[in-house]
Amino acid sequence: MGFSTHYLGRLDIIPPLNDAEVEWLCAFRETERGFHPDDPYAVPMHPRAEVFEHPECALPGGGWVITAKPRVGLSRCDWEPCLQGCCLVWREVEKSNSAVEELAYLIDHFLRPGAYAQRDGRDDFAAFTFDHVVSGVIVAERNDSRGLFLIVADNNALSTQVLVPGDFLERFGGRWDEDGST
Repeated sequence: MGFSTHYLGRLDIIPPLNDAEVEWLCAFRETERGFHPDDPYAVPMHPRAEVFEHPECALPGGGWVITAKPRVGLSRCDWEPCLQGCCLVWREVEKSNSAVEELAYLIDHFLRPGAYAQRDGRDDFAAFTFDHVVSGVIVAERNDSRGLFLIVADNNALSTQVLVPGDFLERFGGRWDEDGST
């Protein structure tokens, strides 16, 4: 059994994303990253269908399973833009514990001026503007320890602040890092 972190809030995007950016970033979130271990920006035509059609997922007698593989970039991303493209929101996924890493990846690779994908050269990014500023506050609570912390975005820079240290660690002699992790 692991733990999950629950998030409340959003990070605003100025100027809002265009339709092509919203569509691609939503597809990126749906893509099973393990099928593309050497390509951090891979997005198939139908990301959800890929799980059912990929030969590595088929089980004898029916059914499917996703196997973990070493990969480049994020292993998964539980954040995506809203349909209007004005903010990043959490998709309420179980065992979602890497918000700071995932949000930093989205900002640094796809949103901010000078983003890494801007130099990638693939057609997927032709409509991307790479001129966005992300700002806002998200409150996060770990369900194993009830630790409460903030994730703050200010002009594309992320920081964290522990509001309430978790009681789980006090009972078992652990310690809290500044980002709310153990």
